[in-house]
Amino acid sequence: MNEVIKNMVDDVITDLEILVQEIKEWEDSEVRTNMIVGERYYLNKTDILEKKQKIEWKSNQKLAHGFAKKLVDQKIGYLLAKEPTFGTENVTYRKLITETFDRGLLKKIKNVGKEGVNKGIAYLHPFFNESGDLSFKKFPSEQIIVNWADNEHMEALSFTRVYEVTHYEDRKKVTSKKVEYYHSGGVKYYVFDGGKLIPDVPAGIEKNYHFLIDEEPFVWDKIPLIHFKYNEEEQPLIDSIKSLIDNYNTQASTNADLLADIPKFIYKLINYGGVDLTEFLSDLNTYMTVNLDKDGDVDKLQADIETDAVEKEIDRNRNSIYEFGRGVDTRETGLRDASGVALRFRYSDLDMDCNILESEFQSSIEHMLWFINTYFSVTGQGDYFEEKVNIIFNRDIIVAETEAIKNATESVGILDDKTIRENHPWYNEEVENRLKEQEEAEKQEEDDYKDKFPPKEVKADG
Repeated sequence: MNEVIKNMVDDVITDLEILVQEIKEWEDSEVRTNMIVGERYYLNKTDILEKKQKIEWKSNQKLAHGFAKKLVDQKIGYLLAKEPTFGTENVTYRKLITETFDRGLLKKIKNVGKEGVNKGIAYLHPFFNESGDLSFKKFPSEQIIVNWADNEHMEALSFTRVYEVTHYEDRKKVTSKKVEYYHSGGVKYYVFDGGKLIPDVPAGIEKNYHFLIDEEPFVWDKIPLIHFKYNEEEQPLIDSIKSLIDNYNTQASTNADLLADIPKFIYKLINYGGVDLTEFLSDLNTYMTVNLDKDGDVDKLQADIETDAVEKEIDRNRNSIYEFGRGVDTRETGLRDASGVALRFRYSDLDMDCNILESEFQSSIEHMLWFINTYFSVTGQGDYFEEKVNIIFNRDIIVAETEAIKNATESVGILDDKTIRENHPWYNEEVENRLKEQEEAEKQEEDDYKDKFPPKEVKADG
């Protein structure tokens, strides 16, 4: 019986063994690999850079084109370039939110957006800085393993962060793999060494809290991780365009090799009177003459380089990259002179993709607001959990200005003045302030004018 019990105990897998297995599976997974590829292509470190040439004397052009970066930056610039608007009827709450989402945090959200498009999903971690203020840290997506509570990946039960740090031991630079396990009751710290998890003593081994306020420990009621998805499937952009970019780079590089290796023309020599070809080229370049024997002759054969088919293939490939990458090819002829309807048509794919991204980000920022509201609550700034907030992303939309101004002018008398101003391409919030200043100045000028002409006295009849 004792032997049976011992075997049963030995067969039970421990929590640490499960964690080790999860880490190994994650590091070998296709999802993590694609995240790294997405970031690599954004930095224009494409596969064409590994191109090799077997024949030594032939050219080996490696033309890497930054399509991934351009498409990603287009989406982020279109949706997140301008500050979002937080609509709430509570004036105090709106002021607190605006102060929280300062330029530093908005820049971080923009970077999270870029990471999300590149890797399919991105993460922010809420924490308290040394000053005791709520802050958010971006965790690289490939470092995070989430234990989701649902199939839609909306709520996390826990998450693990795996990352490498470099330090010196005995005057030698060494790299260690750190593991942080965040759960509902706090954080555990490990070092991944030799396929095993060893408690990380310098990091503190374990904390039974998530943050401290005035040395008082607190735990979040939710796992401190905010996810930002590119789409519901968490599929990075690079999945849709990598093969197209690789083919474009290959075709362009091969074409460049062809142009570099084929000479513009070839000399045909009959009864050449010189010693060797080096002497022939030297005489030709120096004296513009060639020494020939009796009945000798020099002819020139033109090399016809046919690259039309390759150029057409490259153009087709470029169109496919922008079509399936859902972007706008700014090289397209006629884009500058396009009307409002034509512009909207050309931007329809980009707009559709950003609609999906916007809905995901609105959900994520609502999740983010829960942590912000908790911070307001524990620091005595108020209870705003029941306040409704409308999150509006102000897109950097391209418009035909002349057409928009004409439409605004023709709307006078049909719409109110403020609505017309809001649809004017030059409108911003500063316009309202300047209009008020202008109105006050005109009123003051009118009052000053009236003071110079006192009212006439009216004499009574009789």
